[in-house]
Amino acid sequence: MQTFTLQNDQLRVAIKQTGAELASIYSPLQKQEYVWQADPQYWKRHSSILFPIVGKLANDAYRLEEKAYHLPQHGFARDMNFTLVHQDEKNLKLQLKDSEETLKAYPFPFQFDAIYALEKNKLFITYEITNPGEEPLWFSLGAHPAFNVPVLPDTRRSDYGLRFETAETTDRLLIVDGLRTGSSQRILEDAQLLPITDDLFDQDALIFTSLRSEELSLIGPGDQEIWKFGFSGFPYLGIWSKSKDAPFVCIEPWHGVADESGYEGPFHLKDGIIALPGKAEFTCTHWVEIVQAP
Repeated sequence: MQTFTLQNDQLRVAIKQTGAELASIYSPLQKQEYVWQADPQYWKRHSSILFPIVGKLANDAYRLEEKAYHLPQHGFARDMNFTLVHQDEKNLKLQLKDSEETLKAYPFPFQFDAIYALEKNKLFITYEITNPGEEPLWFSLGAHPAFNVPVLPDTRRSDYGLRFETAETTDRLLIVDGLRTGSSQRILEDAQLLPITDDLFDQDALIFTSLRSEELSLIGPGDQEIWKFGFSGFPYLGIWSKSKDAPFVCIEPWHGVADESGYEGPFHLKDGIIALPGKAEFTCTHWVEIVQAP
């Protein structure tokens, strides 16, 4: 499996060919790795790309013109080899196209470009979906990057928090066995800081749909800002970790969401689905900025 590297005088970034997966953001100055290193004891991935669905389908299936198709949770892109289109020291473009294999589970022509751009201490990650066909392309799309928490020496995960750009009053969508229940729970009340408590993920991921913020920061002891994460334009944001002792936290911007339990409607009416017209293109970008002082 090939790994591609982007580097400047502040950061070194690694991206795997399989899944076009971000595998490392390393600061040589601070001798610090920020991306979760996929220890299978907790979670075997670094930063999955979610396509053509986000989350889980009810019964792991969807209906299209009265025919049932099956897709695993988060789709197939994260397990497929992308093709290198362009690489230089600070930019990388990887591409996935429909194939005989994908068409069996997802009968749509598509082109998916994953584009990484390193600028100083900031990594921009752009996804471009192109519909080469004439008929609408229906899909969902998201990112699933995991970050090491704790970061600083002699600290615990519960010493950290996530600080939103602005004060939020918002609910989380509740899920059971990967599917939405239709219920919600108030999680923030006119507050910016979400402490990463040991029990924060006892009911699985936190899924937000009504955030005003377009970025958040990881805050360590002494109110130290470790990194910023931007997710402008994404209608959903997931925050997740595997268990109370898993030393990572995922920040997940989504265009799409898991099915509600029992959903049996057609694919094009699924919550969060995007309908991309023929010959059209859809683009979204999220970013990570390392701000921890040396």
